[in-house]
Amino acid sequence: MKGKLSWLDNVRVISTIAVVILHVSSPILYKYGEIPVRIWNIGNLFDGATRFCVPVFFMISGALLLSKDYELSYFIKKRFWRIIPPLLFWSLIYISYDYIILGENSYSLIDTIKLIIRKIFYGSKFHLWFVYTLLGLYLFIPILRKWIKNSNENEILYFLVIWFATILYSIPHFKMYFPKIPLTNFTGYIGYLVLGYYLSNFKLKYKYTPIIFIILGITITIYGTYYITQNKGEFAGYFYGYLTPNVALSSIGIFLTLKNISIKNKMIKAIISFLNNHSFGIYLAHILILTLINKLGISWEFTTPVISIPITSLICISLSSLTIFLLRKIKYGHYISG
Repeated sequence: MKGKLSWLDNVRVISTIAVVILHVSSPILYKYGEIPVRIWNIGNLFDGATRFCVPVFFMISGALLLSKDYELSYFIKKRFWRIIPPLLFWSLIYISYDYIILGENSYSLIDTIKLIIRKIFYGSKFHLWFVYTLLGLYLFIPILRKWIKNSNENEILYFLVIWFATILYSIPHFKMYFPKIPLTNFTGYIGYLVLGYYLSNFKLKYKYTPIIFIILGITITIYGTYYITQNKGEFAGYFYGYLTPNVALSSIGIFLTLKNISIKNKMIKAIISFLNNHSFGIYLAHILILTLINKLGISWEFTTPVISIPITSLICISLSSLTIFLLRKIKYGHYISG
């Protein structure tokens, strides 16, 4: 199975790079009206073009985990053991940073303990929502796998069609065009798990569909965000939502395009292999690294964003991967690094 789905390593690396670019560029969006429109448009371009990253992460999990057979106890133990220790470790790192550097140390001992527990339960940093969501999806995967195993292509497609309908249903003012039938059992990120499995196991008949999806999805994301933001006079992030039709389309397009790309260059393959092996740790650590290098003046602001966003992202990815690499050199470090 590893050989069969090795192309997913490329997909994971591209998504890891994309999520860093997204977080480097995102502060620009909230400065609408404070900075020149041309600068804001560059931020919107980078951010809008990388919104596929999180859906594709979920799709990778679906492609890998829904293709396997496993005992329930083994699956839960293996998956949660791989996620929870790094999550706890990095949660404590972020909590410690806020406590020591940002001065959140004016609480009593009891209040500090309560704060730590609350942050661990609900996320000590904004990007960790993805990990908590993934844990919730893991709980359902053994059940979902049983259904997938006993379903044919049309039955899986049936689920995906209704799931996509729930995304359309969530568009403002669209509800009036749909019957009032509850579809809550089909909603949410679970659709991306099934979508990842479907796209990795079944072929689309149309050769240029992925490219069309990428262009259409990203164009709607970027232009739609610009249009609504301009009309409101402040940043409006509806089209940035991971459960929107435009982001779903671009995610499908990226996933399928990378599925059909084979990389032969040995150096590029080595870099991909390194980043792939450290991708989860990079995701966990990159916000801390971004925060630290921003204090050194390395951010989207040090020159024109066309240059500063890629450079800042490259530095962040390099330092994040190096941090995880060095952590793993410590005894038991591989359990907590990610």
